[in-house]
Amino acid sequence: MIPKTLEEAKRQAAQTAMADLLGCSEPADGQPDEYPFNACTVLKVIPPAWRNEVDAVIAYVYHHEDLPEAMRKEKHGDTRGGR
Repeated sequence: MIPKTLEEAKRQAAQTAMADLLGCSEPADGQPDEYPFNACTVLKVIPPAWRNEVDAVIAYVYHHEDLPEAMRKEKHGDTRGGR
């Protein structure tokens, strides 16, 4: 799927980066497999204006091995510490 909005692009990149860490990722549509960095293939299919924000999400996930807190709250309604 090619993201249609910046939020979709950030979500797809974050999910793919998490899958990279688990060893089960797939590249973005129409892109070659670049495992273990398939999240970076998302950068190739989005508008240039979105790339810095999406790249920051990818870097966060790779560095922290977790989704950004805002994405956890959006998806689950709470954070890990709140369970």
